[in-house]
Amino acid sequence: MSARAEPRLRRIAILGNPNAGKSTLFNALTGLRQKVANYPGVTVEKKTGSCELPGGVRAELIDLPGSYSLQPASPDEMVVRDVLLGLQDDTPPPDLIVFVVDATNLDRHLYLALQVIELGRPLILALNMMDAAAERGLSVDIAALERQLAVPVVGISAARGEGLDALRALMIRDVKPSSRHFRRWPAHLERVIDRLEQRLPHREDLPDRARRDLAVALLLDHGDDEALARHVAPETLADAHLLARRLDEFSPGWRSGDVAGRYDAISAIVEEVVNAPAGAHRDSRREAIDRVLTHRVWGPVIFVLLMGAVFQSVFAWAQPLMDGIDWGMQRVGQAVGGAMADGPLRSLLVDGVIAGVGTTLTFVPQIAILFLFLSILEDTGYMARAAFIMDRVMSRVGLSGRSFIPLLSSFACAIPGIMATRSIDSRRDRFATIMIAPFMSCSARLPVFALLIGAFVPNRWIGFITLPGLTLFAMYFLGIVAAIVVAWGLKRTVLKGGFPLYVMELPPYRVPAWRSVFITVRERSILFTRNAGTVILAITVVLWFLASYPKGSDAVRALETQRTAAAAVADTARVAQVDREIASASLEHSFAGRAGKFIEPAIAPLGFDWRIGIGLITSLAAREVMVSTMATVFNLESTDEDVQPLREILRETVDTRTGRLAYTPLTGLSLMVFYVLACQCMSTLAVVRRETNSWRWPIAMLLLMNAMAWGASFAVYQGGRLLGYAS
Repeated sequence: MSARAEPRLRRIAILGNPNAGKSTLFNALTGLRQKVANYPGVTVEKKTGSCELPGGVRAELIDLPGSYSLQPASPDEMVVRDVLLGLQDDTPPPDLIVFVVDATNLDRHLYLALQVIELGRPLILALNMMDAAAERGLSVDIAALERQLAVPVVGISAARGEGLDALRALMIRDVKPSSRHFRRWPAHLERVIDRLEQRLPHREDLPDRARRDLAVALLLDHGDDEALARHVAPETLADAHLLARRLDEFSPGWRSGDVAGRYDAISAIVEEVVNAPAGAHRDSRREAIDRVLTHRVWGPVIFVLLMGAVFQSVFAWAQPLMDGIDWGMQRVGQAVGGAMADGPLRSLLVDGVIAGVGTTLTFVPQIAILFLFLSILEDTGYMARAAFIMDRVMSRVGLSGRSFIPLLSSFACAIPGIMATRSIDSRRDRFATIMIAPFMSCSARLPVFALLIGAFVPNRWIGFITLPGLTLFAMYFLGIVAAIVVAWGLKRTVLKGGFPLYVMELPPYRVPAWRSVFITVRERSILFTRNAGTVILAITVVLWFLASYPKGSDAVRALETQRTAAAAVADTARVAQVDREIASASLEHSFAGRAGKFIEPAIAPLGFDWRIGIGLITSLAAREVMVSTMATVFNLESTDEDVQPLREILRETVDTRTGRLAYTPLTGLSLMVFYVLACQCMSTLAVVRRETNSWRWPIAMLLLMNAMAWGASFAVYQGGRLLGYAS
């Protein structure tokens, strides 16, 4: 007797416009049973999750990106179209589509719904936010809407969990595709589409009506749609482009005819199914709030105060957690180190692997707190207002308002700032924002600035501000100016795409769906740890090797002999001093030390010597490592808490070759400028690789920023020397 076959896992896609509550519904149905990846070849997220349905039926849910049309204008919309038409290689077409619409905005959200219904795939329409519609006096006749669309319709409130049992019951039914068509092409266009459709191969997974939409997509292609090029024969694609050019010539405006026809159908449907008393569509409370939050004067003031609070929270709230993680990883390192004999394996695990894991994990609190606030602001509807407010400013350099919040976040750390660019729809704007985010002076630069300002900048008042405070402000301002210049250049060259026309829907104000918020925070934290952490760990181990080998130099052996003698007479102070000298000598003669001496000719014009060169190299692990590296080079305790001895040594160190001071205020200024502009954080490069899905962008960032840093530092140091400020 054969074993009973397991029922096939149902593939169900969750689709809808942005702000329709699509992701809230997905989170409510799947809970914590989710995983996030990227679609192959693009940076668009692929979010999937499992769902238990009545009768023991298991379903795989796909949270498709928010979209406005199947005629794609962004990578997100292109992925939606490709999945539904079976053009996405790793994602078969869904067995069922749950289309989420905002019940308070049917006239805006039905456009995509009509397009998807016409594909001829099984579909359920989920009327979300029915509670909000009722509060505004709107009544939707669900039975009439079912008749109009010829698909099942269910009313829900995803945020409150209302109506989800009825939706789950519908999701296990054998839903039949709608037979409705909501627009008709003119006769001559129908003939063109028929001709092109006949040239397409028949596919079992593609309904005939979807093949017709694929033919329309071919006509609308401008020649840069990679998915169409991969799945359609070259001669068919060429024929489609020829037909489109002829239509443009002999029937101008044919592309917009489809849009007008659909909106005519939507108007008729809404008039039939929505009952609204006079003034119900007007939300007076929302309008009153918007008059303040989007005001030309008060809007930016409130925004700056709110973003300042968010920024301070990311910086202040995360610090205790980061310190706790750092303390915990140090204890782990001490425990592992104490249980192992001294040697290369112990050093690798403690100084390489555990230190690398600690470096990765210390960023997680900042990422979690940032995405907590971003999710709350997004769910409440304020994020759209913030982007609207800042759009006037950002558009001057070719970016939209959505770029501002990631850049603001980058002052705490570029990593969560870069991850926050996922809210930017335009690929060009997103990549431009990613490329300039590291110019914002992050918290990791502060220890370096504090060391150099304390060592070389006198504490004098300049008007109402001290000279050290003015210097620190100048460093932050320099980073902002550099970011503006680079963004302006990128948007006119490699990321050229015209100035963005930022048109968006201002969603209604809502109470956040807290379960969905915390799931988002959890996903982002795990995603960073899993993806970026592996790259960070690998590079940390490489840096450990460069700073630890080769061993056994004559200088180190001589110091080890002195340590043995000091230990024999229990001279603990001398032992500690010799240990620091051994660490300094080992670093000097390591591959990293040799690299510092090797690059010295390249950095000497900036006022740097080989010791600073080692600091620049080890800063790849994290910029603040430069402080502890310099402490090791000068035989001091490697600590970030009390840098006063290191400041004194930097001021007093003499260059044995010239007999002059090795480091001057001009050297300190040049080094600060270098740290403002240089790309020295491997964690940032790893996240850029993850977010752009390519090594081309992080390599370009590394070369561009370091070239700018070298040029600016050269100008500062050599210009200062010409003006007589060398000493």
